[in-house]
Amino acid sequence: MLYVYGGILVDPARKEEVTAKAAVFAAKCREEEGCVEYNLSWNAENENYLRLLEIWEPSESHLAHVQQPHVLEWTEFIQSAAAAAPDFTKYIVDVIEG
Repeated sequence: MLYVYGGILVDPARKEEVTAKAAVFAAKCREEEGCVEYNLSWNAENENYLRLLEIWEPSESHLAHVQQPHVLEWTEFIQSAAAAAPDFTKYIVDVIEG
């Protein structure tokens, strides 16, 4: 199972636009084969920091995800709305109990 966790600081002037587009984008991601969870949310301690949590099973399904047209469009959009570079980490996780 692959977890992707991190976030990006968003220009405060673009927060409302990002919120609207993030909801549509995350819904499309959750429809993809292998997506267990796709969650974008604002950080309670920094209201302009957009958090990401993705879970993929099997891990290889993430490779197909990053090549989807909606992902490429989102990447271009969120980079234009960013106030700083994104920070994401990928984790391979073994599920011990379900």
